[in-house]
Amino acid sequence: MKVTELGQSVLEAQGKILQRMALRIGRQVAYLVVAAVFGFFAIISGHGLLWALFVDAFHLSHLSAAAIVFGIDLLFAVIFVLLGRRTIPDPVEIDARIRRDRKMAAFKQAVTISAFTSILLGPVGRFTGRAAGSGLKNIFSRR
Repeated sequence: MKVTELGQSVLEAQGKILQRMALRIGRQVAYLVVAAVFGFFAIISGHGLLWALFVDAFHLSHLSAAAIVFGIDLLFAVIFVLLGRRTIPDPVEIDARIRRDRKMAAFKQAVTISAFTSILLGPVGRFTGRAAGSGLKNIFSRR
C-alpha cells in the first residue's frame, strides 16, 4: 500500500474510535443524569421517611410506605450509577482499534522504507554508489 493510503486508513480507524467513544460517553452521561434524578427523589423520600418516623413513631403504615418508596428510589439510583460508570467498549470500537494499530504499524514501516529508498536513490545514494562502484572497479581491474 502507498503511504497515503495507509495514513488515510489509520485516520478512518481513528475516526471510528472517536465516534464510538462519543456514543459510549453520551450513554454514560444519560445514565448518570437518570441516576441523579432518582437520587434527588431518594433524598425527598428520605425526608418523607424521617417525617413519617416522627409523625407516626411506631405506626407502621406511613413509615413502611415511605421506606418502600425510599428503597425503590435507592435501588434505581444504584442501578443507574452502575450503568453510568460502566466503560466497556463495544466490539466495533475494539475492531477499529485493532485495525488502527495494524495500519499504523504498516504506515510506520512504509514511511521507513520510503525514507530508506529516498536515501539510496537520492543524491547521497548516487554518490555512495558511484564511490563504491569505482572502489570495486579499482580492486578488480588489472594494472
